Amino acid sequence: MRRHDMVPWLALLMAGCAPDLREDYPFDGQISAGPLVEVTPREDGSAIVLVDATSKSGTVYFDLDEGREMKTDEALDSNGWDLAFQRFTVTSNGGGGNPTGEVRVAVLQNNDWDALTTAPAEGYQQDASETVFNGVQGGWYGYDLVKHQLLPRESLLYVVRSSQARYFKLRMLSYYDSAGTPARLSFQYQQVETPTETP
Repeated sequence: MRRHDMVPWLALLMAGCAPDLREDYPFDGQISAGPLVEVTPREDGSAIVLVDATSKSGTVYFDLDEGREMKTDEALDSNGWDLAFQRFTVTSNGGGGNPTGEVRVAVLQNNDWDALTTAPAEGYQQDASETVFNGVQGGWYGYDLVKHQLLPRESLLYVVRSSQARYFKLRMLSYYDSAGTPARLSFQYQQVETPTETP
């Protein structure tokens, strides 16, 4: 095969192997003025949160302490937000996410959700050049090259020390809603006991 005949084949091969997220970005980048967070309480005391992070440029802020969305003006004026979502990036209110924020995150591996009732005393980090959720232990998701989907790392649990110094365990559930729409992330969270020795 002549060299110039190989170019289309190489392009196809590279497209097939690359993490192609073109279907993941069908949106115009506008962020809705309406609710972007849906919180569903569960009988065990936890809650399932669905975040509409489909905007390319907008950020959705969430307050774990009050269990609600904060619109941008309130979040930045009060500095009371805990986590922010932009597509697949999860930012915490501290360090690189916001130098004045006090939120810290511990990443636990292979811990049982039900057994975790007290927050760990150590291991908390703030965002740096990469966010804790997206950088530590490989990040909260892996990319399936066959399905072209982001899949949560089920082995990871997070403990978030909130802006009000309360502790919440959290696990990411999905990057897609029940209809398969990307950037509609869901996670489960629940308050846990304060560690004996607080960081």
